[in-house]
Amino acid sequence: MLHVPRPARLHYRWAILAVTSLTVLMAVGVMAVPTVHTTLERFRRVDILVNNAGSTSNVGPLHEMTGKAWDETMDVFLHGVFRFSHAIIPPIVQQGGSAIMNIASVLELKAVPGFPVHAYAAAKAGVVMLTKTIAVHHAPDKIRCNGIAPAIVETALTSSRTPDATMRATIKAWHPLGRLGMPEDIARAAVHFASDESLWTTWSVLTVDGGVMAE
Repeated sequence: MLHVPRPARLHYRWAILAVTSLTVLMAVGVMAVPTVHTTLERFRRVDILVNNAGSTSNVGPLHEMTGKAWDETMDVFLHGVFRFSHAIIPPIVQQGGSAIMNIASVLELKAVPGFPVHAYAAAKAGVVMLTKTIAVHHAPDKIRCNGIAPAIVETALTSSRTPDATMRATIKAWHPLGRLGMPEDIARAAVHFASDESLWTTWSVLTVDGGVMAE
């Protein structure tokens, strides 16, 4: 959650700096309500909520996946979005509106052969539908809810999961632009949705994917 000034244009590098500062309080699961309360006590309002969680640890055939693994995946990627949105909507209705951004994935839009992430894809598809229902039902409250659907982004987690050079070359080849995404690529899209430049935009899910969805 961020409390930021509301200029007509925000710079993505400023946004990244804010994310690394004490302006952001992060938690998951049952910590949603106390995190919201702490943020409001410190900053008096919330201008942006970004629901973002990422991991694809449960990869493999559906029939080999345990129920526990399925539930854990849903808890992180779908239930976490519900919990934070549920906690934040009442105070942002009271303050007169705000922006919610949900980070989804191209994997909720496209099944990739050789990359079976059934629970993750289903959870992210749920995130997209929740984005739509929040956008429609809370538009009268001046709450805008949009989503970003990245492809594979270069992060520490990605690097740890793809140490083999051949594997990385294969993954890069999935992207028509010939490279993995960078955090700055996603940040630029997030800043657009957070700023006044998108005041008339709600329930838009933007693919930031190096061209993956074009194929």
